[in-house]
Amino acid sequence: MSNAQQPRGIAPAVQKSLPTAIKLALATLGATSLANVSLAQESTESSNRYSLQLEEVLVTAQKREEDFMSVPGAVSAFTAQDMINTGAATIQDIDAFMPGVEIGDSVGGSTQLQITVRGVSGINISSGQDPSVATFYDGSYMPRAVTSIPFTDIARTEVLKGPQGTLFGRNATAGVINIVPNKPTQEVEGFVKARLGNQDLVRVEGMFNTPVNDTLALRGNLFSHQRAGATDTVTNGGDYRDEGFWAARGVLLWTPTADTEIQLSADYEDRDEMPRATIGVSKYAYAGSNDPFRGRDQHDVVGAGNTYNANRTNEEETREMYGVNLQINHAFNERWDMFGIVSYRDWDTTNLQEEDGTANPRRYLDTNNIEDSDIFYSEVRFNYVDERFNLILGANYSEEDVFQRTDIGLLTDSYMQLLSGELLPFAQELGLIDSDIVLGLDDHIWDYFPNDPDATYLGFSGAATELTGVPTAVLPPGFMGQYFTETMDNTGDFVNWGIFIDGTYQLTETIRIAAGLRYSYDEKEYSWQTYDNSFAGWPVTPFRVNYIPSQTGASEDQWYEKFTAEDDWNKTTGRLVVDWQFTDYAMTYLSFATGYKSGGFDGQSFRAFAAGSFDPEEMTSYEWGLKGDFFDDTLRLELALFHHQLDGKQSSTDIKDGPDDPTAAPGVISSDEEADGVELVVTWNVTDSLRLGGLTTYRETDEISQLYYNAAGELVGGDNDSDETSTEYTLKLDWTPDVAYGYLLLHVNYQFREDPGPDDDTAIFTTGKWYFQDEKLLNARLAWSNEADNFEVALWGNNLLDEERASNPGGLAADELGAYHTNIDDVLTYGVDLRYSF
Repeated sequence: MSNAQQPRGIAPAVQKSLPTAIKLALATLGATSLANVSLAQESTESSNRYSLQLEEVLVTAQKREEDFMSVPGAVSAFTAQDMINTGAATIQDIDAFMPGVEIGDSVGGSTQLQITVRGVSGINISSGQDPSVATFYDGSYMPRAVTSIPFTDIARTEVLKGPQGTLFGRNATAGVINIVPNKPTQEVEGFVKARLGNQDLVRVEGMFNTPVNDTLALRGNLFSHQRAGATDTVTNGGDYRDEGFWAARGVLLWTPTADTEIQLSADYEDRDEMPRATIGVSKYAYAGSNDPFRGRDQHDVVGAGNTYNANRTNEEETREMYGVNLQINHAFNERWDMFGIVSYRDWDTTNLQEEDGTANPRRYLDTNNIEDSDIFYSEVRFNYVDERFNLILGANYSEEDVFQRTDIGLLTDSYMQLLSGELLPFAQELGLIDSDIVLGLDDHIWDYFPNDPDATYLGFSGAATELTGVPTAVLPPGFMGQYFTETMDNTGDFVNWGIFIDGTYQLTETIRIAAGLRYSYDEKEYSWQTYDNSFAGWPVTPFRVNYIPSQTGASEDQWYEKFTAEDDWNKTTGRLVVDWQFTDYAMTYLSFATGYKSGGFDGQSFRAFAAGSFDPEEMTSYEWGLKGDFFDDTLRLELALFHHQLDGKQSSTDIKDGPDDPTAAPGVISSDEEADGVELVVTWNVTDSLRLGGLTTYRETDEISQLYYNAAGELVGGDNDSDETSTEYTLKLDWTPDVAYGYLLLHVNYQFREDPGPDDDTAIFTTGKWYFQDEKLLNARLAWSNEADNFEVALWGNNLLDEERASNPGGLAADELGAYHTNIDDVLTYGVDLRYSF
């Protein structure tokens, strides 16, 4: 089979009949890439199954199939072989191979991902906001809590950077992630594969594809992933941050005529695992150890309906989700075709997690995020193509119903510990405590007044209520060990619709111009509600540590009612792009684009009800890019320089209402930002059997944020903050030496990300050699396949340097309770991959 590369050409091709287009798409699914470069699989007559030639990777970034190297914009494609080489199971695993993209679980767990593109992050906790990066799966928009859908039988994942909206059915300021599953084919085929490794990793997947008749094909997939955590629990339950989920997907493709195809698909996921690790490193942590890599920890999460037990934890993260999707593609003639989609997705999640990292009842704090939500999404597009012109007309409509419950769980012991920090100094001033005593975090009211009658504590409650201005129960020791929660319920009814048009015109044989407009409309109705958490037998209600209904401005008799607000926003955005293909295999482009993300509501505070909705996030972006294959197709270059202005940037961080607020909680901070950046991807075919590659990014940012109190109770923000990204890059090597039998591929990647260290806004509670460390990950995979290419075995290892790295300790209980925790990165992991296909 010849691998000679054809000139890309940028003139829109005359529309082919649909089956031909399908065959073209399916033919390219076997071609795979690492950071935008495919690792082609040649026929068995070829000298080597693993070809390193620079091949085409078809993407649909502009809603038509085209080589990503001819798309006039910053597009990254992560394909099926990339997922195999790196062991990627969800989008969390791919960001190191896409410059300018970061995907992490900074709040906790897979149901609360934070996706960042070019320094712009989407909100990941409160249900009242939209993400800055829109995620699509099989053509359907995926809301915030479900973007971590498993990679089950995925053809590729595309990431488009910068404002979007004229080509996708959702506006976004930072970019789009487009996850594209495989389609059924008219061939009997399938595979079974497994990844086994240390930490009890067992990942298995199977796929079967079969034609039902000449017009009907069926494809099904099962996926299961189980892995233990790196830190053992000394009590019950799974290891901290163990992983466990299974997923399934079925697709039916009907092609009743040569010009029409109808696809019906359904998918299901069941996830049951531990949330983020939350390794305690304060003096109250397990064995008093501050070493986050000690391998053991003890937590004491109660959970609703249970009694407190220091030797038991009920931490869990769950998600049960299903989705159904109906699509139709129809070609009216050689120039006009249409695409339509209707989908529905429903999910239930929980995220009950430790917040103090101890088994000390006086430090106790947990949180739970519960969601029961669904979305209906629909979109229709019409596409016109002739020799010089390509036009897309489209519209989308979606309705999202949201229910979110966020609980803050306390013990009466920890509640009284929080009050002790405020009331004991006052008691000392009144002479109730010896003035020579130096009060600290270990001092507790119950220790000073252990045998006083209830009348004494009722008097304390009255004094505390007068001191704080709100009801403040000071509980006697008889209430010791009781678990209670502060609860915030949020509901949302969200409507989004838009109309868009985008056209590309061939000015000359080598120059084309593209322009698009989108009108977006968003309407949100949102509610807040909390509940009475007073104790039976005690006339005064507890002081609120976070969900404080008095902040609504309502009278006390209305505090537990539902508070509602609604707002709507609209915006017209667009893009203008000029590109020039100055050789058969190289092009340059210049683009201007605007983007918009609707305003919303902060569901984590009643202050948000009083303040009303926050403003939309609006982006203006300028970009110049260069893409091409040079030096006889041995060097591939992708370069993008960009400048963006972002007004009303919505960021989530742990904040306090004031310096004396007992706990920090996630909240929304608004800011204005200007950024200049560069992204670079280089791939060099040194020989036919050796390929090297690398990618990097750099950004300079000026930002002015609103004033706010950080997790340490310090007033920060308000000033212009200039920042620049630290050094970060990924290096890659692929080598396919000749062997006596079968074919061999060695893949190595090294990821480096310099840690910038703390800034003026960073709260520091403790120090250690594990914090603010550069990320240095060396990963490798050695694969062998037989000559028939139906069996493959591979050895793999990640973090081969066995680096120990942890996040800066903090948390909601860090300041007032002195209980802080950290999350740790994986140390050395290794194992074997097996695959059999037919």
